[in-house]
Amino acid sequence: MNKKLIVAIAVVVVLLAAGAILLTQRPKQSPAGSPGVEAGEISIRNVTQDVVSYEITPADSQAKPQKRVIKPGAIHRLPTATPLDISFQQQDTTVVHRLSPGKPYSFRLNEDDLLEIYEGSHGWQGVEDLAPFVATPMEVVDKMLAVAEVKASDFLFDLGCGDGRIVITAARKFGCRGVGIDIDPERIRESRQGAKKAGVQKLVEFRVADATKVDISRATVVSLYLLPESNALLRPKFEKELKPGTLVVTHNYRIPGWEGKEVLGETVTDMDGKEHSVFLYKR
Repeated sequence: MNKKLIVAIAVVVVLLAAGAILLTQRPKQSPAGSPGVEAGEISIRNVTQDVVSYEITPADSQAKPQKRVIKPGAIHRLPTATPLDISFQQQDTTVVHRLSPGKPYSFRLNEDDLLEIYEGSHGWQGVEDLAPFVATPMEVVDKMLAVAEVKASDFLFDLGCGDGRIVITAARKFGCRGVGIDIDPERIRESRQGAKKAGVQKLVEFRVADATKVDISRATVVSLYLLPESNALLRPKFEKELKPGTLVVTHNYRIPGWEGKEVLGETVTDMDGKEHSVFLYKR
């Protein structure tokens, strides 16, 4: 057999084997579009530090509630093709929410340190759920980049980048290179489309990845729109990987434990008249 043909066949076999490994390692994504959650189930994660008791019943049903207890960090998967009503205690008040099949949810503490359940960003076990996707208003994006004084020589990491608007705006306005990280493949597809539309593909990169495990040592600026407990979770990573002088800019939520590194806090009003906070830290 021709030597070149043998080499070509060997290369194809190696590539096919590598592809098979990647496919087996890739987490499932439901047809409903929520990564880590099947269309016929609801996932509930406990992001708090306490055990949470809750009750679950089929929506609009007179069935007896099922009592459940979920430990910190655990995920409950509830097979269901119909919505479920969940109830739990918020101090002395019983709170009831309706959950939809094919979606992930997370128990978190709200801004008043009270137990609440929110839609999560995914339902994968072993991967931190840092925050649900909520787009940052463009007025806030501009303010975040302004307080960090982003320029062409900077390298920006946006952790939980959503549709990529912070990285794309930094590249379009200032020629800044950047990387956006998000766990949701749909958000990364949107980010790449947005970068192409803005003509900044050569300056930016978007990755489907766990933000807690990405090497960010190259950053000169890091941007965040996560929740307080997620910022606290990332703080040791910042202290280990970021060079002294690196700027970290956050939307609405401070970084617990970094009070001494806070450089400034400003308020910006979006086009709907809603006020947002922007905080700047220096590593």
